[in-house]
Amino acid sequence: MQLLASMNRPELCNALLLAEAGTGKTALVQATMLADPERLYLEVDPARMITHAGNAANMASTLKGLFDEAERFVEDEERELVLFIDEFHQIVQLSDAAVEAIKPVLAASGTRGIRIIAATTYDEFHKHISPNQALVERLQRINVNPPDQHTTVTILQAMAKRYDVSDQFYDDHIFRQIYEYTQRYMPASAQPRKSILVLDSMVGWHRLTKRPMDRELLSDVLQESLGVNIAFQVDGTKIKQQLDAEVFSQDLATSVVARRLQLSVADLNDKARPEASFLFTGSTGVGKTELTKQLARLLFGDDQRHLIRFDMTEYAEDSSFTSFRSELTKRVWDLSHAVLLFDEVEKASQMVTRVLLQVLDDGRLTDDNNRKVSFLNTYIVLTTNAGSEIYKTIAQYAADDTGSGRQLLEYEKLIHRSISTTTGDNRFPPELLGRIDAIVPFQPLSLETQTKIVRNKLRRMTQEVLVKHDVQVHTDKRVLQYLIEDKGDSDSDAGGARTAVAKMTDEVTTAVATFINEHPSQRQIRIDVVGDLVSDDKNRLSSDAHIRVGAMR
Repeated sequence: MQLLASMNRPELCNALLLAEAGTGKTALVQATMLADPERLYLEVDPARMITHAGNAANMASTLKGLFDEAERFVEDEERELVLFIDEFHQIVQLSDAAVEAIKPVLAASGTRGIRIIAATTYDEFHKHISPNQALVERLQRINVNPPDQHTTVTILQAMAKRYDVSDQFYDDHIFRQIYEYTQRYMPASAQPRKSILVLDSMVGWHRLTKRPMDRELLSDVLQESLGVNIAFQVDGTKIKQQLDAEVFSQDLATSVVARRLQLSVADLNDKARPEASFLFTGSTGVGKTELTKQLARLLFGDDQRHLIRFDMTEYAEDSSFTSFRSELTKRVWDLSHAVLLFDEVEKASQMVTRVLLQVLDDGRLTDDNNRKVSFLNTYIVLTTNAGSEIYKTIAQYAADDTGSGRQLLEYEKLIHRSISTTTGDNRFPPELLGRIDAIVPFQPLSLETQTKIVRNKLRRMTQEVLVKHDVQVHTDKRVLQYLIEDKGDSDSDAGGARTAVAKMTDEVTTAVATFINEHPSQRQIRIDVVGDLVSDDKNRLSSDAHIRVGAMR
C-alpha cells in the first residue's frame, strides 16, 4: 500500500525500496503493478544498459535517450509509465553525469507522467546513494521488511500451486517447518528467498524420485545444502551407553551430558541459543577431551571433521581478539553443524571471552564479510583446569572406580566456588557460568581405571600392527605395571592417565615401530620389561627398568 500510495502522489511520485537481497523487492513491485492496471510498469536493466553504453560518458546520453523515449510514449499513449530500476546503485556509482541525467526526471515525474521505482540494499545505499543528498530528496524511501511466518507460508503455498505440487501438502505444517528451519540455519539469507529456494529444491527431488514432499525430504535437502541434520538420528535411550563406550569411570559426567542431550533429541531445546553448552571441569587426563570426541561421534558420526577445537592458550592476549573471531566465524560458516571445543578457556583474554558470551547468549556472530554466522546448530564444550586444588583433595581422599559422582556431589559447591574465584592464569571467567547449560565435573581416575585405559590403548595398538603389518604382538603383563606404577604421574593433582599414555607412545609404540621397520620379515614380536620395577620393591628409590621389543623365541 505504501508503494502504491507513492505512485499516486501528485509531485514526488518516485520511490526507493531498501531491503536485503532476497527480501522481495521485485515481488512487491509486481504486486503493485497488479493493483495499478492504469499505469504500464517496465523494468530497466542497469547492467545491460551499462554494457551497451560502453563507458561512463555514454551512459548519461543513454539514460537521457531512455527518458525522452519514455516521455514520447506517455504523450502518444496517454498512459503513465512506471520504470523499475533494480540495483539502482550501479547507475549512481558509474558517474556523476549519469546521476545528473536522472535528477530532472525525478524532479518532474508528476508532470511528465514518468514514475521511477529504484531498489537497492542498505549497504549499497549508504555507500553510493546517501552521500548525494539532492538525489535522496527526490526519492521516497520505503524500507521493505522481510515477511513474517504467515506471509512466507502464504507465498510458499502459492509457489507450490504454481509448481503443481500443492496436492502433496495436507496442511501448512511443512511450509511452517521450511520457514522455521531456514530462519534458524540460514541467518545470512533473507525471507522469502531462502524458503523459496528450499521448496524449489524439494520440488526438484520430488519430480526426479517421486518422493513425497514431507519432513524426510526436507531433512535431506537441508542436509545436502547446509550440512544440517534436522532429523537428528540419535537413539535417546542409548546416548549414555554410547558415551560410556570410550570414556571410562566417568558415570556422573556422561550422565549429565546424556541428560542434556535428551532436549535436542526431542527438539525441545531453546531455539535462540546453541543446541547445548557444557563446562567440563577436572584434572588433566581424566577424559574431558575424550568425552568431547565421543560426543562428536555420537551426533555426527565422526570426531575429525565435525569437531572444531580451539586451544585458548593461543588467545591469551587482547590483541588476539580479531584473529579469534575471524577464525571462529570462518570455521562455523564452513561447517555449521559441529561440536566446538574451547580447551582451557580460563587462559583466554577477557576480550576473547566476550565473543564466547555473545555466542552463548545469541547464537550468532558477524564475520569479516559482515555476514551473520549461526551457532544455533553447534554443541559447545568449554574445558577448564581451574579449581584443581579441589580435585587434588578428591583424588587423595575420594577415589571412585566408577566415577559415579557420589563423592563429587559432596564437593559440588566447593568446585563451583573454586572455579569462579581462582585468580591469575587459572582464572575461569565467572560471567560465563550463568550462560552454560551444564557444569560437568570429572572424577580423578583411580589406579585401576588408569590401568584399564592404558590396557585398551595397548590392545588397539596391537590390533593396528596386525592389520597394517600382519605382525602379531605379544605383551608381557609387567608392561602395564611399568607404565602405570613406575612411569605414571605420581602427582595426585593430575588424576588422569595422560602421562602413562604418553609414555606408552614414547617407549612402547615407538619401539614396536622401530623393530618392524628394521625387521620387515618378522611376523611375531614380543614386548618385555627388562630390569627391576620400583613397584615390586618399595625399598628402591628409582627404577632401572626399560622396554625391550624383540622377536618371539
